Amino acid sequence: MSRWSVASARVEIVRARLRRPFVTALGERLFTENAALTLRLAGGAVGYGEASTSLAMKSLTAAALTRALRALAALARGRDARDWRALSERAWRRFPDLGPAVAAFESALLSALAREAGLPLAHFFGGAARSLETDLTISASRDPALAAEAAAEAARAGFTTLKVKVGGAAADDLARVRAVAAAAPGARLILDGNQGLTPRGALELLERAARLGAKVVLLEQPVRKDDERGLLFVARRSPVPVAADESAATPAQAARLLDSGAATAVNVKLAKSGVARGLEICALARAAGVPLMIGCMAETAPGLSSSVHLALGTGFFRFVDLDSDVLLVQDPAARLRAGWTRRGRFVEAAPARA
Repeated sequence: MSRWSVASARVEIVRARLRRPFVTALGERLFTENAALTLRLAGGAVGYGEASTSLAMKSLTAAALTRALRALAALARGRDARDWRALSERAWRRFPDLGPAVAAFESALLSALAREAGLPLAHFFGGAARSLETDLTISASRDPALAAEAAAEAARAGFTTLKVKVGGAAADDLARVRAVAAAAPGARLILDGNQGLTPRGALELLERAARLGAKVVLLEQPVRKDDERGLLFVARRSPVPVAADESAATPAQAARLLDSGAATAVNVKLAKSGVARGLEICALARAAGVPLMIGCMAETAPGLSSSVHLALGTGFFRFVDLDSDVLLVQDPAARLRAGWTRRGRFVEAAPARA
């Protein structure tokens, strides 16, 4: 058996508590429960991938993701991990509606490959940057005092870009934006609608935020993912880029939105699109000349590793929303064991381990 062949696999459930209740237009969560895949190559290198459950997609349960990862682990045993693209295509055919599981499968293969080669995973993706600045997310609590508290804490920790969840009642959204802007003066704000705004409501929120002096730099997925006309309406009138997130889960969807002008930015999430398809979406957005964002779901620090390395390796992303490790209660050493480190708002690749 070649040293690059997958010799064994383990699937398990990982659970981590959130530091604060995480609220979006789609619901609330107090903890994350994810499915994890660990692959070991015949040469001894170990790779890890993690499939996050989701508030937005109720079908993405830990049980469903675990079943998918067990099937994908069986598919990979005895196969050469260097054939990861072919294995990825088979995974998508088998589980077209379980993107986080496919992404975790790809991540486990790629991280094992990089370790077997003795390279940081970021170098596999190009080694473009040594460090990147991330934002920090402020959830959609209806109490503006809680949002202000979280924003002030983030500012003290050095974060200069805050992503504010909106998409509920207009008055609550505006109060939250006001509270965050006051608690973290000078911070750049990303407003994430999580599909909860109307087209006109999104534009009104931007206008009112500007009157408050809030420095909004991006509006993310303001309307329902299937409302392309609504997204186009907002994109044509917005003073800031409008990022498609749930609307651009596949390269075909991203291409259509970019062609129509409905997306003036694109958020790439590995949990949504996987690695191979995510890179295709990046290529489409770069060809169209629109900025890219990289996001995450509720992955633990080890589960976030592939996204961190992709962002560092390619250097493609103007907006970096890789903060789930900060939002969760975890051992800080977990990052280093996963091949990366954090210095406040900055993420960096750690030296590869055999």
